Amino acid sequence: MSSSNTNSVNFSRAPSNIHPSFRNYEQGPAEVNELQHQQFQDTKSKAAVAAKEDEEDTFYSAQGTPISRPQSIIKATLQDFAGSYSRTSLLYMTDSISVDQHSHAYEEDDLESLLSRVKSIDSKRDQSQDYQTFNSKEEAKTHMLFGPPISRHSTIASEILKDDDGDADISVEGKKSNFVQSIFNAINVLVGIGILALPLSLKYAGWIGGSLIFMFCCFGTNYTAKLIIKCLKVNASNDGLNQTYGDMGQIAFGKNGRRWISIVFLVELVTIGVAMIVLFSDVLQTLFTRDLTLVETRCLSFIILLPTVFLPIRKLAYTSLTGIIACFSLLLIVFYDGISKKDKPGSLLEPMETEFIPTDISYVPLSFGLIMSGFAGHAVFPSIYRDMEDPKAYNRMVNLTYIVTAGIYVTMAVIGYLMFGKDAMEEITQNLTQIPEYSQLLNKFAIWLLVMTPVSKYGLMTQPLNLTCELWLSHKLASYYQLKTNNSMIFKIFNRITITAILVYISYLLPAFDRVMSLLGALFSFGISILFPIVCHLKLFNSKLSTVEKMLNWTIFTISLFMAIAGTLWSLFFTSPTK
Repeated sequence: MSSSNTNSVNFSRAPSNIHPSFRNYEQGPAEVNELQHQQFQDTKSKAAVAAKEDEEDTFYSAQGTPISRPQSIIKATLQDFAGSYSRTSLLYMTDSISVDQHSHAYEEDDLESLLSRVKSIDSKRDQSQDYQTFNSKEEAKTHMLFGPPISRHSTIASEILKDDDGDADISVEGKKSNFVQSIFNAINVLVGIGILALPLSLKYAGWIGGSLIFMFCCFGTNYTAKLIIKCLKVNASNDGLNQTYGDMGQIAFGKNGRRWISIVFLVELVTIGVAMIVLFSDVLQTLFTRDLTLVETRCLSFIILLPTVFLPIRKLAYTSLTGIIACFSLLLIVFYDGISKKDKPGSLLEPMETEFIPTDISYVPLSFGLIMSGFAGHAVFPSIYRDMEDPKAYNRMVNLTYIVTAGIYVTMAVIGYLMFGKDAMEEITQNLTQIPEYSQLLNKFAIWLLVMTPVSKYGLMTQPLNLTCELWLSHKLASYYQLKTNNSMIFKIFNRITITAILVYISYLLPAFDRVMSLLGALFSFGISILFPIVCHLKLFNSKLSTVEKMLNWTIFTISLFMAIAGTLWSLFFTSPTK
């Protein structure tokens, strides 16, 4: 590249997913000195903070000798668990939604500069997977919008993991989770609000059907959780692993694979947001002494949940721990209620009438999605693998995670179905509120925990959706948005209010919690957790698989596809018998 061309290129606007050596290449002396000065100031500031922390952790003897103060083992353990948990919560789905943070900052001239610059540097280096050439403006645009195949810097996760000053929070990358922490993180991802509708799934499918569906979903998703990591090791980058679920899609199907994964995850986040609003509205209804109309509950949900989308994302990552606490507490409370009441309904000592095979089998497909929604966490498994101190223990971690998760689900489904039988409602908490003999204090505690679950998780779950829309709109409105930077906060506020209002309106159109969860499980969980990993596995390893492995993959795929289609149709078009 000639000097004249070098001077005309605006290097300060290079994408963040370009290798650091790209960005500093051919910088002038003044730029280098300024960069070195800034790096020195950052290092000095970090050293001062570290020195202050070290000083706080020391005390002095009578002779003035500094003595290190040992940190509490309990405190250190809790801090490690909190850090590990928050990392996983922050990366949930965001690692696979590929929208470049600088996509809105480029015009046609910048594309020409980027194109010529990358070609020039490629001629000086051996081409590898980490450095890709672009043969046209369209390819450069696609690169900026959806990122290279191996790059965490081109996902929504990179935006969420930014500090106020724009620097990446290195603490997230600098620590790893031990084996127990990884199991806890995986359980937290899998166990969610879907546990509330498990007794209803047995009501729809009966003991035999429900057991078969549960075992298939459990073993099928356990198998595909391991296939994802196997696929990510194909053409791995220098760190030994392609980074995200989206990388798996691009390895198998190119840029379109990554693009469709991003779209599917965004639509799933919409559905999760709707499920949170429906659950919150239902819980509000149980807390009020008078009956609220559907419009009133949705309006209250909008007013209460809206502020959470503006809270710091890191605070939400920690507070979302209430979700797993609520699920475990609810399980214990339901069990206590069951053994504290001697006669039915609502008693484990005198169970309600149940069915091995349901009398009305037309509603069995609704149980497909209700059960499968409890195993929808595969988008974050690559992040959990990457965060492990010992990645070789990943398969064992997955197996133990599924043993614990299956135990929780089976316990809730069985005791809930025994206690309420054919009277099981959309959410088991609705059944609890109708039994006056139960401990009202414990039941109120369980309900308030459920109130906190949507409040703490709504902002966290919709953050990727909000940020993606903001980046996409800022790209479309680049000419106005860049000139009016003082309006960026107004733009953000308007965008997030609009998205929450849309989700509330959708929840008004789909007011049944069981219907939303069934749709979430059938349409998205089957696709993301079973179908797509198997498709990628067959495409990447078809020639290396044995006949037995191919038959296993195709059998799981065929059954899952049928259950996904049937469950989706039933969720959208059939009337629930609970109504």
